[in-house]
Amino acid sequence: MDQNSHPIDSHGIEELDHQPPMPWDRQLAAIRRSPQLSAVEAARSAQHEADVMIDAQRSLPAPGPPTWDGLHTVINTLHRKNLLPDHLPHTRSASVMVTHLLSELALVICGHRGLRPDLEAATAEARIELDQVRFETECITWLIAGRLGVRAAAAGSLKGYLKHGELIPEFSRDRVLQTVDTIEDLFGGALAFGAAIREETPSLFEIDVHLAV
Repeated sequence: MDQNSHPIDSHGIEELDHQPPMPWDRQLAAIRRSPQLSAVEAARSAQHEADVMIDAQRSLPAPGPPTWDGLHTVINTLHRKNLLPDHLPHTRSASVMVTHLLSELALVICGHRGLRPDLEAATAEARIELDQVRFETECITWLIAGRLGVRAAAAGSLKGYLKHGELIPEFSRDRVLQTVDTIEDLFGGALAFGAAIREETPSLFEIDVHLAV
């Protein structure tokens, strides 16, 4: 079941609403492969080229894994904007931390964690089913991770839908796309966000080439 049941009046969304929506897996793939465009723009472009076959499982080539220097920059940015989660996982994987932060931001900006920040994103309805919350969060996290070139597998009902064709719950395409754009805009867009998570802080000491391992 492919739904677009909660249209939101906002930049570029109306154009999508006037056409029969393309299958969600194909639209997801097109958005993941177009980080140079906003999610809304990528969805609109895919809608206009609906006859182009897209591999729903294909990810962007990763330019390199996230770094902890980059993660510290992202965490500091979220802290300044009062968007940093209260609890962060204990992990040595920068990719796991990025994925966790994306999921938490998706929940907060959609309004699933109480009071929503005023970031002009599409908010969830007062009453929303848990399976819808999970599916939208999984879509947002997987989309942004792919657009950043971070290796992150589809999870939960999104994984079942993409890999096994399982039915998906009612959800809002508009809210998913707007939330992706809102999160990426916190860092200047997907390309700038991708560069930020891969920052390397130069060492204060020059390493002797003969001692480098």
